[in-house]
Amino acid sequence: MKNIALRSALAVAAVSAAALSAPAFAQEAAQQAPGLSRAEVLADLALHRRAGLDAQGSSEILPVGNADHERRLAEYQRLRSGPEYLAEVRRFGGAASTVAGEAGTQRVQ
Repeated sequence: MKNIALRSALAVAAVSAAALSAPAFAQEAAQQAPGLSRAEVLADLALHRRAGLDAQGSSEILPVGNADHERRLAEYQRLRSGPEYLAEVRRFGGAASTVAGEAGTQRVQ
């Protein structure tokens, strides 16, 4: 009986320690690498859809060698690296100064 109580106490202690350290870890990770803004995520999704990548459905098998997928992916990459992306970010309420990785700008938090 003492063995079970000791194991239970150790398990509770381990779970408590993990739960208490998780928020600190998440805060540290957020400070190290800023994420995308809501406008950036929505803009990326819009370009993904515009390129037709969402029309292929979801599958756990990657469409390697599929010419149609390769064409759509190339179009998405072109849109994502061109002025269309910034236009979409602005359409969703973002600003050029908040676009992550935008050359010559600083990310505003």
